[in-house]
Amino acid sequence: MILIRAEPRERILTTATTLFYQKGIRNVGVDEIVAKSNVAKTTLYHHFASKDELITEVMRRRSEQWQQWLFQALEQHHGSPKERLIAIFNVLGQWLVIHEFHGCPFSTAAAQLGDIQHPAYEFCVEPRQILFAHITHLVQEADLCNPESFVQQMMLLIGGAIFTVNMEGTSALTTVGYARQAAIALLSAHEQPELN
Repeated sequence: MILIRAEPRERILTTATTLFYQKGIRNVGVDEIVAKSNVAKTTLYHHFASKDELITEVMRRRSEQWQQWLFQALEQHHGSPKERLIAIFNVLGQWLVIHEFHGCPFSTAAAQLGDIQHPAYEFCVEPRQILFAHITHLVQEADLCNPESFVQQMMLLIGGAIFTVNMEGTSALTTVGYARQAAIALLSAHEQPELN
């Protein structure tokens, strides 16, 4: 079988994505990306006018791929809106385990950019916005008490689990399991009281 070599633009994007995640956006120079992509510097600048443009495209594509993966994973979980809310933690556990997690690539990139005006910033916060909207939709379907409060607390549980795995190096599945238990208790506390 003859393998078709990836096009230069794709090699640059793939290499930059890996290096930015492993080393940090500000710690990776154009020369390193060029060398590891096996392209000329002029080729990189033909496809991306600047490093900032490359960063933006990396984060745009990363956000798009993550959203696609997220919704495919969520589609595997059926049941009531309440059951699907809790299933989010099953999906979170999958993400933390199967993607060689070294910290959230989106929050890490946002912190490294240090500038909300940077064109890549919107793609750093987009995954959180998408997840927030998904949880909000499920909460509306579930008809919970104090829905705004529930959504915010769910986001804190998710963010806290990610932070704990990243900072403490704890087992992803164990940490997400604790967050899932907390979400079940939270869900129970927000259920509408039954009318007698």
